[in-house]
Amino acid sequence: MNGVINLYKEKGITSFGAVAAVRRILHVKKAGHTGTLDPEAEGVLPVCVGKATKLVDYIMGGVKTYRAGFRLGFVSDTLDAFGDVKKTDGAIPEERIVREAIEGFLGDSLQVPPMYSALKKDGVRLYELARQGIEIEREKRPVSITRLELTVFDGVDGEILVTCSKGTYIRSLIDDIGEKLQCGAIMTSLIREGTGTFTMENTVRLSELEEKGYEQYLIPMDEILAEYAAFTVPEEFLKLIANGVRVKNRKVTATLEKGLYRGYSEDGSFLGILNRDEDSLFLTVNLM
Repeated sequence: MNGVINLYKEKGITSFGAVAAVRRILHVKKAGHTGTLDPEAEGVLPVCVGKATKLVDYIMGGVKTYRAGFRLGFVSDTLDAFGDVKKTDGAIPEERIVREAIEGFLGDSLQVPPMYSALKKDGVRLYELARQGIEIEREKRPVSITRLELTVFDGVDGEILVTCSKGTYIRSLIDDIGEKLQCGAIMTSLIREGTGTFTMENTVRLSELEEKGYEQYLIPMDEILAEYAAFTVPEEFLKLIANGVRVKNRKVTATLEKGLYRGYSEDGSFLGILNRDEDSLFLTVNLM
């Protein structure tokens, strides 16, 4: 069994736990998610099954869209409402100033990852160190925010809609906004509405997967890669390509520009991801 389940992860379960449940329901050994959601977060969590686990990095690389709730006037060790929350003495600004501060985070910037995260330091998860009261220096990482809107605000509580690059921490973004406003801010809720080509519209919950079966929800691997053009490998070169050989014959390479392609045999069988580099074509991800 190979493909992707566009899972809706609900609150109260870890991403690892969600994947374990998918393994149990589908009776498979090999499955992996495409980007951790915190236990109290919910939303789109594509789960790759079987050979599709080779596609995790391709799916994770897409842009993410989040809807996040926040509260001004507080700070937290976890940067959200689920840690050690403390009220600040900072005055909460009016909506116009809040909106301007939020919009100031649009574009490219450097962000410090939170201590309560799944990132590793010397093989140890940062959240494990944080739970021991250990805080270490974290390198700033480049992030890109292409959409950032204040959609709700009642004077204290609000909501933002964010489209951003892989690796952006919304908790950190909200904490940075609170710091800029000099009143503090914590994240109160988080829904991932999209990652790459996966959206909320065709997600399935674990309960539905268990009740209705996986067949209608398992997305074929080549459908996941629809953004790449299809290329049919001529029969005479199929064995070479399948064995990982770089084919330089102009009969194969002449019509292709540099880049990635969905590869097929002449009988329509899906091969995997082909890579056309400077002078050759080869199978960079074998999904046969």
